[in-house]
Amino acid sequence: MRLSTYVPKRVLFIFPGHGGYYQRDWRNRKYSVSKRHEPFNLAQMNDRCKQIGGYLVQIDDKHESFQVAQIAKWSGGFGPYFTGITDEGSEGHFYNYNDKTPAKYLRWRWFQPDNWRGENCVEMYGFGLNDKRCGKRGRYICESPI
Repeated sequence: MRLSTYVPKRVLFIFPGHGGYYQRDWRNRKYSVSKRHEPFNLAQMNDRCKQIGGYLVQIDDKHESFQVAQIAKWSGGFGPYFTGITDEGSEGHFYNYNDKTPAKYLRWRWFQPDNWRGENCVEMYGFGLNDKRCGKRGRYICESPI
């Protein structure tokens, strides 16, 4: 099955008081990519996503992974971009921070996850995932139902 590279033309840029987001819609979801690089904190960034009606992105399947990577690329490159996936508190057992459900789709980059120096957050880099220490500077992606 060939994955489409189509990304909708509708673009919205909003300023919620902490840097703003690039937004794109896909499959009844709105994806918002933060504009500013800042230290990543799961609780704080998930709260920011809640302010715009969503939560940190949860990757459900390969199609969503591909589209989110395309949206991230459109907004400023292949990343890295923090997601809502973590293994905080349960090393090696990755779950979605927002609702504490097991992560459904984990397409890791080569030799990942490696938990190097206590990495508990997960970032999207290109089309793959990498575990990363929380607190590192970066951008993040929110997901909201439409």
